[in-house]
Amino acid sequence: MVSCLCELYIWSLRNLYAIPDSVIGCHSYHDKVNSKEQQYYEEKQQYIEARDMVWSPRNKRPEKLRDNLKDVEDLLSQFHCVDVRWKSKQILQVVLSNGCIISFVVSAHSGDVEKILLDKSMVGKFYSDLISCAHLTDQFLIASFPDSNKLDYVYFTKRPSIVDAAKRLDKLAAWEPKIIQVDIPGPKGRRLDRKFSANIHHDHILVWWMTASDEAWPWSPMSTDKDRANLVVLHVNGPSVDVLHFTRTESDPLHAKFSHLQSQRLFTVEHSTGSRGEIILHSCIYNIIKGKIQRTSIISITLKSNIVCESRNPAEDKLLLGCVDGSLVMHDDQKKVTQITRCALKPACIAWHPTGTIVFVASGRGDIQIFDMALSPLRIQLVEEDPNSERLLKISRFFRFPPVLNKIEWCPFDPQCIDSTTDYVDSLYFVFDKGPPLLLQFHLGVVSRERFSSSELVKEYIKFKQLDEAVSLLSCLNWDSDGPTCYYCLSTIANHLLRLPLNAEREAQLETTLATFYSPTPPISEAIIFEYRDPISRLARRFFHHLLRYARFDKAFLLAVDIGARDLYMDIYYMALDKGETALADVAKRKAHQVDTESLDGINGIDSELTLDDGYIQELPEHTSQYQQSTTDRLPRSRQHPWQHDRDYCPPSLSNQNIAQNQNNHHNSFPGDLSEFDQLGISSDLVSDYTNALLSPSFGQHGQTHETDQVEDDNGHSIKVIHFGIV
Repeated sequence: MVSCLCELYIWSLRNLYAIPDSVIGCHSYHDKVNSKEQQYYEEKQQYIEARDMVWSPRNKRPEKLRDNLKDVEDLLSQFHCVDVRWKSKQILQVVLSNGCIISFVVSAHSGDVEKILLDKSMVGKFYSDLISCAHLTDQFLIASFPDSNKLDYVYFTKRPSIVDAAKRLDKLAAWEPKIIQVDIPGPKGRRLDRKFSANIHHDHILVWWMTASDEAWPWSPMSTDKDRANLVVLHVNGPSVDVLHFTRTESDPLHAKFSHLQSQRLFTVEHSTGSRGEIILHSCIYNIIKGKIQRTSIISITLKSNIVCESRNPAEDKLLLGCVDGSLVMHDDQKKVTQITRCALKPACIAWHPTGTIVFVASGRGDIQIFDMALSPLRIQLVEEDPNSERLLKISRFFRFPPVLNKIEWCPFDPQCIDSTTDYVDSLYFVFDKGPPLLLQFHLGVVSRERFSSSELVKEYIKFKQLDEAVSLLSCLNWDSDGPTCYYCLSTIANHLLRLPLNAEREAQLETTLATFYSPTPPISEAIIFEYRDPISRLARRFFHHLLRYARFDKAFLLAVDIGARDLYMDIYYMALDKGETALADVAKRKAHQVDTESLDGINGIDSELTLDDGYIQELPEHTSQYQQSTTDRLPRSRQHPWQHDRDYCPPSLSNQNIAQNQNNHHNSFPGDLSEFDQLGISSDLVSDYTNALLSPSFGQHGQTHETDQVEDDNGHSIKVIHFGIV
């Protein structure tokens, strides 16, 4: 099965971990004074140092990495983490509840720490000594407190430019922070955990907290909507911050955040209890319209158990919920479909990969399970001498006393944007309650460099013969937002299946694969259909002939009906005759004639101003511009097939002078004169020889079949029409 390769780094010097000697994918730091109790202590040390990794941190000035690492462990054991931020690919910042900011500089070729910066410049300068939540950016820092409705907004008056701020690692005191206190709406005198979320422009900040609709409220004649609010939006403009609007949700909020794609959109996850005691989840969308928070959409989902965690994918069209009973529920806003699957652990945290293809589900003990966007499980394994992938990565087995996991945070930056020569890895940071800092790095490969993309995962599924998972992943993709990836996955799956012998399973897989384009839910836009219909129709024709090879006439006939090409019906006709299926052959031949007749009727209806005279198409002078318009311009081009383009193609008109000359020549020429083809660059002798050969009685005696009909035009002239199959 498809598996993800990773390495685990524990940034700690304490002897609180039980890492077996056989495990070479889990690393922790060692103090030189510790006794060498491990059997392969020296061999493992040589292996680590040979890979240019850290076995025992040095204490050289000015970094003093060993002392700073011990200070970090002491701080994490006393204060809890209130915010985690990846400043860049190699800089991770952690804000503690006392106001201390820890900055880790991660190595470019491994998960080791190269430098630690402890910033205590804001300790003791906030409204309260204990911070419940914080949000740190390059422009400001905002903090909330559990027992007060006041916020501290810290503005950096001398901050560097955005480009320099991402590269530099300074203490906040060098940026001259200015603290501004803000009173926000909401209940007073109550202990609440107020949380933050900023939009993509960092000019609006959402403050929200959990409330219960059935909780007891003290009687007060002055109770207003302002006191009952649980959603507050702040407007930030440099050093000034104001309350833009506030509201109260109809149900109890579980999570709220700003959209990462639209700056004026909010997402909330709320829950309520139904009349029969069932749990009803409400996925709501709010928009800031004219400075007010207004709900624009709500989706209700009935669940069997309480919700523990939730997360939206980066495209913001899928919502994944983790329940107490170990089930995962995913709702697709675009397809209006809800999927449910069982998880091998009780979910406590959910984190989507930045590409949105896979999602990581973690338990309270830190164990990890991976799913793709179709909720198909993937296996995971640490770097080992003998590969042995597992369904779960049990991180808790490396701790003597497993801590409680609070949060997992992906590094959002593309590894390739830093340096193409470094290892191509993705990093996932674990936030434990009073536990050590822990980093999980995934090796993505140095050849493809596609970073867990959908196309990369489909190739891996095909490599390990997991075609059902590949088709399910394709069904979850969005053609309108990522058409090239969808086409690549569809063509890769279809080409692989068409090379294999046909059976019932592969036939169903091919049908589902092509149905993602021909019968999607919801429908694909016209622009996408116009762009990809030609190459996908060629795949459909290959599937048609693949069905004929295995005498699957029923499915082949249905596919021919969907494609609507005459040559496919004729292929069924000849194949059915060979197999003795005379009834099917008659039906296929009638359908071929029907398609031929409909195409001719369509051309006659569209080109109603064209007349036939002695076998020539005569143009009326007053309607020359109408003749110049192609037949395909009159029909919805996005709904045509490639063979319809060739069938309906009309050559461009000549100049007005040539048209007038040609009209005179039409009346003076005898039937069968082909001199006009010389003006188009085609030899008239060649055309004459070709048509005479087709009209010769001996033409059908050499294994060739053709059909001729005698029809009359509007003027009563007799015309011989030859029907050709379209190749």
